[in-house]
Amino acid sequence: MAPKPTTNLALESGAAEDASVVDALPYIDGITADERHQADELIKEELKRSNKKPSDYLAKFAPMPPTTFQGHPVLQHEYDRVKAGRPVQPLDTSRFHLEPPPANKQNDFSAWRQATDNAHSQLEHQYNRLLNLELLLRYGSNARRRHNQSLEGHVHRLEGNIEKLSQQRDSINKQRKLTQEADGRTLKQLEQQYKALVIKNMEINMACQELESSVSQLQEEVGHSDDSSHDMPHTQMMDLDAPEPAPKDPAADEVEVDYS
Repeated sequence: MAPKPTTNLALESGAAEDASVVDALPYIDGITADERHQADELIKEELKRSNKKPSDYLAKFAPMPPTTFQGHPVLQHEYDRVKAGRPVQPLDTSRFHLEPPPANKQNDFSAWRQATDNAHSQLEHQYNRLLNLELLLRYGSNARRRHNQSLEGHVHRLEGNIEKLSQQRDSINKQRKLTQEADGRTLKQLEQQYKALVIKNMEINMACQELESSVSQLQEEVGHSDDSSHDMPHTQMMDLDAPEPAPKDPAADEVEVDYS
């Protein structure tokens, strides 16, 4: 199996680092247009206050492999030009024009030599065009057909790669959606449990307050009864302290009758 490119590994490592701070669930988090607008405004405001450059966001990733153009000086020169931000030099089309020397150089031998060389080069160029046209007439159809077949094969390979990447993308999105929906159900269940526990806690708190009120009321009643017992007269206290008389036996009061 071929090793993965360094850039992919860097992206995966960066994604793994940021995975711990991502708390959004886009498949289950509902967001309105106003909330999205507010989020966009916050992002714009943060970008205005930020001093980071676009290159700073890639600092945590692995550097790109060095680009070499060994044996291709033209590509190296063009790469350096683009990297430095220099404009493209316009093409020199003077060599495609068949013109005599200017009027002030009509007697200049070197000027006529340069014009003659240019005419010879133009003639050779036209001769090469004729050769290319003859070759095109003789072999152009077959060469074009082979080239089209090669392009079709390349297109089929690219379409296969695109289809494979699309399937991978759909699989990742599907798995992400299923995971977030499962997490959403768990969050919903936990939210319902939290609300139920809050309601139960409020009920227990209200019951405790009722019990505390009942205890306070009973304590007040016991305190009033103690105060009334201290204010009672001494004779009543003695009567209260005297033992109760024994119950009278009804049989002792019966009169014995002699029937003899």
